[in-house]
Amino acid sequence: MVIKINHMKKVLLLFVALFVSILVNAQTDVCVGPKIGYQTSKLSFKGTSIKQDFKNDMTFGVFTRFTFPKFILQPELLYSTNGRSAIQVPVYFGYKLLDNKNFKFRANAGPILFYNVQKSVTNRLTFGGSLGLGVDIWRFTFDLDYSLGTVFDNSYLITTSKANQNIFTLTMGFKLRY
Repeated sequence: MVIKINHMKKVLLLFVALFVSILVNAQTDVCVGPKIGYQTSKLSFKGTSIKQDFKNDMTFGVFTRFTFPKFILQPELLYSTNGRSAIQVPVYFGYKLLDNKNFKFRANAGPILFYNVQKSVTNRLTFGGSLGLGVDIWRFTFDLDYSLGTVFDNSYLITTSKANQNIFTLTMGFKLRY
């Protein structure tokens, strides 16, 4: 099955226009902050394996969070070193499950774009979805996400199982206020 990327560009443009119109008309609490974490495509609970992989499977970047009464919108820009150098751009839509003054618990979901910066790689663009849970304690934010993506080759979408990328991500961030 092959899908032209031009159709996806139109959908993305519509999504951005909708996003901007919502932000202009809504009163939101906005914060930005740095984020650092660990990514892996395989789960391991052995301490030695995690320690060894942590050096090679790091991710770091920045996030912006727009907070509404019960919902959040959180775009991020991350750089990862998990076996390949990649830039990731997830956009999370979240629902606050618990909202206390210094403790918040939320569920997130949204699209994610992976761009492999290595020139030797044929398929450099991956688009997919991400699901996750997050906890905020004071200004610290902790997230556990599962991303699954599909690879683009030239201007077509490859939908074979060999092209899929499934990644677990555990991150910690610090919220700065605007």
